[in-house]
Amino acid sequence: MELRLLGPVEVWNGERQIRLGGAKPRALLAALLLDAHRVVTIERLMEAIWQDEPPPTARGVLQTYVASLRRAFTAAGLPNVIGSHRVGYLAEIPADVLDKEIFERLVDQGRQAARGGEHGEAADLFRTALGLWRGPALGGIGDTFLRAEAARLEELRMTVVEERITADLAAGRDAGLIDELTELVTAHPVRERLRRDLMITLYRAGRQADALAVYQQGRQVLIDELGLEPGPELRQAHDSILRSDPALLAGRSARETTVPARPDEPKAPPPRQLPSPPPDFTARTAELAELRERLTEPGTMPVCVVFGPGGVGKSALALRAAHEIAHLYPDGQLHIELRGTSEAPATPLEVLGRVLRELEPGASPPGTLEECAARYRTLLADRRKLVVLDDAAAERQVRPLLPGAPGCGVIVTSRNRLSGLAGAAVLDLGLLPDQAALELLEQVAGAERIAADPDAALRIVRQCGGLPLALRICGARLASRRQWSVARLADRLADEQRRLDELAVGDQEVRAGIALSYDLLPPEVRTALRHLGLLGLPYFPVWVAATAMETGLDEAEDVLDHLVDTSLASVMDIDATGRARYRLHDLVRLFARERALAEEPEPERTAMVSRVLGGWLWLVERLSKAVPTGGIPMRATLGLAHPVEEEVVRMALAHPHDWFRGQEEALIVAVELAAAMDLDDIAVELAAALSSVALEGSQYVFDNPFAAWHRTHEAALVVARRMDNALGEATLLAGLGHLYYERDHFAESRECLSQALSLFRSARDHRGEATTLAALGAACREQGYLPESLHFLGRASRLWTDLADDAALAHVNRLAGSVHVERGEYPAAWADLTAALSLFQKVGSRRGEGLTVRTMSLYHRALGQLDQAEELATQALAIFRDLGDRLMEAYCMRTLAKTRLRLGRFDAARQDLDDALAAIRALNDRWGEACTLRVLGELDLAEGRLYQARSRLTESLALWETLRAALFRARTLRDLAHVHEALGDDDAAKATLAEAMEIFRLHEAREYRELSGWTTVTEP
Repeated sequence: MELRLLGPVEVWNGERQIRLGGAKPRALLAALLLDAHRVVTIERLMEAIWQDEPPPTARGVLQTYVASLRRAFTAAGLPNVIGSHRVGYLAEIPADVLDKEIFERLVDQGRQAARGGEHGEAADLFRTALGLWRGPALGGIGDTFLRAEAARLEELRMTVVEERITADLAAGRDAGLIDELTELVTAHPVRERLRRDLMITLYRAGRQADALAVYQQGRQVLIDELGLEPGPELRQAHDSILRSDPALLAGRSARETTVPARPDEPKAPPPRQLPSPPPDFTARTAELAELRERLTEPGTMPVCVVFGPGGVGKSALALRAAHEIAHLYPDGQLHIELRGTSEAPATPLEVLGRVLRELEPGASPPGTLEECAARYRTLLADRRKLVVLDDAAAERQVRPLLPGAPGCGVIVTSRNRLSGLAGAAVLDLGLLPDQAALELLEQVAGAERIAADPDAALRIVRQCGGLPLALRICGARLASRRQWSVARLADRLADEQRRLDELAVGDQEVRAGIALSYDLLPPEVRTALRHLGLLGLPYFPVWVAATAMETGLDEAEDVLDHLVDTSLASVMDIDATGRARYRLHDLVRLFARERALAEEPEPERTAMVSRVLGGWLWLVERLSKAVPTGGIPMRATLGLAHPVEEEVVRMALAHPHDWFRGQEEALIVAVELAAAMDLDDIAVELAAALSSVALEGSQYVFDNPFAAWHRTHEAALVVARRMDNALGEATLLAGLGHLYYERDHFAESRECLSQALSLFRSARDHRGEATTLAALGAACREQGYLPESLHFLGRASRLWTDLADDAALAHVNRLAGSVHVERGEYPAAWADLTAALSLFQKVGSRRGEGLTVRTMSLYHRALGQLDQAEELATQALAIFRDLGDRLMEAYCMRTLAKTRLRLGRFDAARQDLDDALAAIRALNDRWGEACTLRVLGELDLAEGRLYQARSRLTESLALWETLRAALFRARTLRDLAHVHEALGDDDAAKATLAEAMEIFRLHEAREYRELSGWTTVTEP
């Protein structure tokens, strides 16, 4: 039996090859053989076969593959080598059947022979070992993480090739080596050991000029590809050839063929490999101080990881810190480029080989990673060396490069957090704040240029998101384009579709820098990043990512943490559900959006956005049922809602107001995104749901409710009209009408509502029609158009009765009851209000109950039943305090204060009014401010403070005129007439009262009947 991994994965029985099946069974067998005699877990085997995307049936399929392999071995007459274990499987193989194990044994024997001076025997053993190879290792296993092991085996093979050639040279076997080495050097131009041996072989063949040419070619390749000069071993071979040193002749070992140091030659200087830091390095004072402090601690071996996104200045900071403390490391400074973001990161063995040749000129590095690492630690022991490891990919790349004892210091830069490096201090390098970013822009573009237009410069800083690479590119573009103004570049960057195109100059490009990190992500993380970039949210909770990815919360959190660990996302804060909220840097977001548009089919993009917005709809609907507003939602159900995990719903319901505040900007952007993608139905549903739940009558929910309301409705209205969605247009016009109502713009409100009513009727949408009629009734009431208000409310009541919607009918009854109070129609008012209260209690709307109880207080006050009025106002105040509704709490305080004013309890009334006015002004409610100023004027009049009363009432009048609320203006005029009378100005009193009476007559208000026939202006 032969088990083969050094080439295509195969099993042979004598001269017959065993059929193993496709790539996945081969990958399974390879994973077991690579860890022969050790248990490999089922999870590890699933990862080997499917990487990070196993199907739901993966375990069952894995068992099928194991069974098929066992059958293949049995059918071929071979022993079963796959054993079972409770957590996985293991390969139990006899000795000398696995080519990898035979190869490693022969290599060990060859190295022992070489150390003993038996170079011919060593070369033969190495040659036999290499003969086991039949092609690239682990062939035929598909795309799997085992490719990393294949790369390790290939590196080992090349090392053995080098050792075999060195052994041949030491044994004097030069024949045929020139052709072989020429081919190898062409294929591997940066492997200095091969190039050195080719130079020696050419020199021995009498071709000194060709040997020197090979050196010059290699030097140029190293400079062009790695930015490095040749190592000491290659340089010494070059110097020896120049001197025609006889030590290079045949029969000498690799160590012996180098030039011995002359007694009079000075000792080689310690390595000083630090490149210069960028000349425009700026800010980072605190970060520099932290690095200096950690790297200068006595008696330690500090390891500092500078972690951050591409272009944030990690290498610049590391080099600046390294130069500032270089004098504290007198034994030298090593700078090692690990190429972690390249397609071929440097392997620890490759790096150690180069470093050992630098530290120990003339000696051949050991062949294995363990031996090289041990030798490296030995050479750095009792030394003060600073090691800078730039652009590390992962912990496993760094660990072998760490010194082993105190005295040395290490700085590692990486786009990954490298939290697995035990004892390392991780410095999370963030973006530059505005002032530091402006200073960097000034250094690159010129201070005078930036000072000429600081506002435009600040725009550039924010468009770059404080990313130093982007700022350097902008500065370089301005410096090379003297004809450009700073504002012109800022204008060009304003277009998000072109911003990444603009952020490129020479070989510096922000897009390319982000792409390096993106290309290294696992497939599912790349997909998540594309989805999040397409959403374009300023921040997002875990459930949004889970919905976009169609996965669970924990799995989504793992993906987001991977993005954080690779500097492509950051944690913003903890939301109301107790989970982190994340954000993408603006430039990463634009890059991810580009990739989404390029890589994701349009149907998949549409489905993903619809899922996420549907998730918000689901949450809004659940919260609306738990926290009813007392208003009427435009739609009874949200047909496009997409269920989210109950954990999210439960946590949101625990703190609904905090949850809504935490989602505000993201919800607005989501509606605008749906509109931009022509997803009119879901844009309309979400905008309407927000206006009826998160915004209606509850300014405490969003910090800036009117702006949020307006942005969502305007965006959705544009797409509804573009897509000829008449019902959606009607819904949004009604929402805008309600927005204008809440902002006290009643004429504009009635205009939008009238347009919506016509569209609802054309569409035969009775719910929309009824909702709009109720809103029109409310708008007419506020302007004092009382008959018109009752007309609209009556039609709405009939429709809601037919629709059997108790909550909506309660809302209409309360409004109608308040209008009847205004008209002095008290029996009708009480009937409507008691019916409303009963219905609100039936549907469980505490807010509706509070509104109705407050209106009942106004009813009793109008009848002069002040004790009942005070009791009901107190009840309403308690309800709104319990609900946390600051606006309605202030309204109830004013209602209670006016009742106490009528009862003669002036001190209590004034305290309530002062508190109410402060709260209302904080909430920017002009209607409430006008009402409260009027009551304060009445209080000043009652206390005889006539000039203060006149000032308060005049201020209230100005607001009523702005609000175009004629009836309330008339009531304030009536109060002002009393002030004029008390001041002895009877003419002004009569004229003012006459103006008020005409308004009462036109609006059929109760005051006209109450005051008709009165010859004085004294209030009854």
